[in-house]
Amino acid sequence: MKFQTLESSELKNKYFYRLERWDWLTPDMIHVVDSKSPRFITMDYWPQKIYLEAKGQRTVAEFIHLIASKYPRTGIPINLDKAILEELYSLVEEELIAISDSPVNLDSSILNPLTDEGKVNLPGTWIGTYRYNITDDFKDEKTKEVEFTINITSVKGKKFEGSVEDNLSTGGTPGIGRISGKYSDSEVSFNKNMPIYAEMSSNKEHVLDKNKLHPTIMYVGEFSRDKKTISGVWRFKKKVLVWKGIIPYWITPGTGDFTMRKKEQLLNGAG
Repeated sequence: MKFQTLESSELKNKYFYRLERWDWLTPDMIHVVDSKSPRFITMDYWPQKIYLEAKGQRTVAEFIHLIASKYPRTGIPINLDKAILEELYSLVEEELIAISDSPVNLDSSILNPLTDEGKVNLPGTWIGTYRYNITDDFKDEKTKEVEFTINITSVKGKKFEGSVEDNLSTGGTPGIGRISGKYSDSEVSFNKNMPIYAEMSSNKEHVLDKNKLHPTIMYVGEFSRDKKTISGVWRFKKKVLVWKGIIPYWITPGTGDFTMRKKEQLLNGAG
């Protein structure tokens, strides 16, 4: 995808890197230590996203295209590049981020948070929910938040496999499916394949076809700081061709978001 504001920006091929030490204030929010005054700085979503990515190893263009890739192609926000560039300029003006013509290797005191993060431990049971990116008018009570359980049984290198089962009482797809994916220290992606085709008709009836496989669904998420929670987005792998007059469009038939958490953490927290 072409981003006009990005293409004309002087920062397009520049590397960006953080200048101050930082730490996690909550599982979802950081605070930055201001070396120029006795204060801590907290940020909204996009400034924080940029600051966490400011490791000196990606160009501004690479970062914007990476963010865009996490959206369905037809769902990329208008002026995404302009919004990110404006936030980046603000962080530069506040002397929290600097710009370089070449990659920068950060000192560990700035690269890493002040306190240690958790370690990835994928094998085991994950309990989660997924939601549909449609208005409530097109949902019934069973599809506003669907519960699921994933059991990761095999991890080899950075790849993993396992099973998945939706909670039928919350509108899930029947049958025990398979998942296969890959992960890094910060991100997870996997495909979900269910054995039974299921859809919700326009009058909100749940339609099943046991002789047909459900389309592959792609999940992409990020680890929380403690590595016990994964949050992200999902979409169908296959696109559907629709016509608007004489013009064809490829669309993704469904999208949404999801959250999943390691089961032992829930048990420990239950006391």
